[in-house]
Amino acid sequence: MNAKVNASETLARSAAVMAKVSHLMTRLEIPAIPRNYALLHEALTGSNTALGREITALGKAPPQEALDAIGVRHGLPDHNSLVLGHSATDLMRTIEALTAEAEAERQKRTNALTQINHLLGKLKADPVMAMSDFAGQADLLVSAVEALIGSESAHCQRLEALVARLENVASGAAASETALLHDPVTGLANRAALMNRLLAAYDGEDSTGSALLLMRVDRLKNLSDSHAAGASEEAVKQIATLFRKSIKKLDFVARVGGDGFAFLFEKVDRDSVFSIAERIRNRIEAEVFRISGREYLPGTLSLTIGAAFTEDAPSSNELYRQAMLALDAANESGTCVYSLDLSERAGRNYRRGAA
Repeated sequence: MNAKVNASETLARSAAVMAKVSHLMTRLEIPAIPRNYALLHEALTGSNTALGREITALGKAPPQEALDAIGVRHGLPDHNSLVLGHSATDLMRTIEALTAEAEAERQKRTNALTQINHLLGKLKADPVMAMSDFAGQADLLVSAVEALIGSESAHCQRLEALVARLENVASGAAASETALLHDPVTGLANRAALMNRLLAAYDGEDSTGSALLLMRVDRLKNLSDSHAAGASEEAVKQIATLFRKSIKKLDFVARVGGDGFAFLFEKVDRDSVFSIAERIRNRIEAEVFRISGREYLPGTLSLTIGAAFTEDAPSSNELYRQAMLALDAANESGTCVYSLDLSERAGRNYRRGAA
């Protein structure tokens, strides 16, 4: 019953958010393209309140370039892929320029060597050629060598400029890749990075023995709605700090949504998952959150946790789906571990809803 109620509530929340996104796009006359949906969805559901303010400040019918700049600045994956695309284009152009520069310099060297070999051929054919002829040929040789030296100097300068440009492109691409895989508010890995880590876990010879825990921070939205702008961001940053201290070297933590986090623990068994979940939850509930100069009593925030195990899931996507089912089935501030019964109940609810 709880799974059915929670699934219905989740669908209702998603529908309400999408309705708000569509309404806001219409009101602000924002083009209905996927990355704009992602931008507004993050503004409405994430805890980064500055994002919404920046979008609203653009007014009606904002230029797409301005919207993209906001998305890039806040590290949204859809927008960072734009930066990576631009970086790839610039990288290709720089490499093409380097190739053209090298080819032009090769041609100049070939021409100079041709002139030098021509003079050597004449000298061999006529070692006692007239002085005037020799002087003329020598002048040509000097001109060719001077042109080659001058060209070499200019070539080196152009190469240095191109290398500097190449380094800038490479560093920009590296920064974009970092932003693409990290949450801009907490600095933790994001959902894309988590999915990459899950794929890597299944690439190994033995993918068993790991557990994925998805966590929802309870009452975070209430904190955001009832306090000054930025309150939830401060809380999320403190939570991220606590989570970093809760993992060992081989474990992994990511932020996967406005109030969502994920842990991937290696070499754990089913008996230890509940104790791990309780330890993390107790740490959050015992925390005195300091927000906007005020202290909030322990218990202000808590966690609801869903867990799934790699041995029960044939793929990374299935593992994530199972953990989501467990999270939806968990009571608030409780922990639920995936079982086959959860999938069967979810399937029955889906068939009844579709009928």
